[in-house]
Amino acid sequence: MDDIKTIFAKNLQQLMDSRGENLTELSDRIGAAFSTVSDWLHANKMPRSGSLQTIADHYGVNISYLTTDHNQLNVSGIGTYKYIPAGISAGVLCSVDPFTSDEIESIQISDKVLGKYAGDTDLLMMHVNGESMDQTIPDGSLIAVKAYNDIQDLQDGDIVVFADAGDYAVKYFYNDREKEIITFIPDSTDKRFRPITYTYEELQDEDVKIIGKVVVYVVVL
Repeated sequence: MDDIKTIFAKNLQQLMDSRGENLTELSDRIGAAFSTVSDWLHANKMPRSGSLQTIADHYGVNISYLTTDHNQLNVSGIGTYKYIPAGISAGVLCSVDPFTSDEIESIQISDKVLGKYAGDTDLLMMHVNGESMDQTIPDGSLIAVKAYNDIQDLQDGDIVVFADAGDYAVKYFYNDREKEIITFIPDSTDKRFRPITYTYEELQDEDVKIIGKVVVYVVVL
């Protein structure tokens, strides 16, 4: 069994990965020295009680979660979800079902973060990788994407993730049922991002696939 410093180091690294944070970013956000956080991650030292509470508050978990070996115990309040790393090719999202495939990585997220969606097995976690929705969901934000059954189940104004010709994108969704046209609309400070429109027929023929609806997003300030 690992000692407490090793257990804490593993848990801290996993939480950092869930936010897409590096060592410098974490040290800045919790007000700790870079060298101190490095010692924690290398299992050289344990944080004092005050620092443990700061870290727990930062990630929305209990102190006990930080010091528990999750390979030995399933702690309530934390769920495991499918996870797509930032920068992954959309081809992977099109070639496998990301909600069921064993090829997809996993990540642990606090129930407090997901709220009513905690424990939902139809969720896929990923980080936003781009500026096309930066007025709503900034680059680097963690998002929870929920699977859907039919395109007609999606509502105008829903935020969706879709794969398009080798890239994935996050946009607002609008469905003109009368004209049978789907439009994906950005919400960016960069006006070079333009709406993308497909007819129903083009959605069938083109290399386009709607992955799911964004139901939760976590913005790191």
